[in-house]
Amino acid sequence: MPLKPLALLALLIAAPAYAQHDHKHDHGHHHAHVHGVAKLDVAVDGGNLSLRLESPLEGLLGFERAPGNDKERAAVAEMRKKLTDAGKLFVATAAAQCTLKSVEIDAPILDAKPVAGQKSAADHADLDADFLFNCAQPGKLTGMDVRLFQAFPKLRRIDAQVVSGKGQKATRLSSKMRFLSW
Repeated sequence: MPLKPLALLALLIAAPAYAQHDHKHDHGHHHAHVHGVAKLDVAVDGGNLSLRLESPLEGLLGFERAPGNDKERAAVAEMRKKLTDAGKLFVATAAAQCTLKSVEIDAPILDAKPVAGQKSAADHADLDADFLFNCAQPGKLTGMDVRLFQAFPKLRRIDAQVVSGKGQKATRLSSKMRFLSW
């Protein structure tokens, strides 16, 4: 197993620095590329709640290449809009009073121009997104409702990891079990 997932956990523990870090990397080495399966890393550090979502674009869009027509460009715009409004996708414990501070979306293939007939590794493209929330009452932050399944019906499963002051936890989320507690 490559060291990259362990390095990511180390970065998650340092959540404030991690959330501001520039994430330019090779998408092929994060995790197995499985359609309908996303990975969510969560770090709770004081009043900061940092999330990192990695997903094949197919689970979010239905395709994994540069958009080739107006319908696909509209789907990309809608996906970006949903992800940018992350407070509706990741609903933290209300008493914690968390507010969204920043969103970074990295999916270079979506900005590329399609080349007719060209096949490449981009035919299995991923999206990486980082979300930072600040919580006014961090002691009351005990979990969050992950609403990605409603926003992106092609998602079937989310493999989630949480690192907090209470320790580490791994959970498998689905449309029927979408609350992530820690």
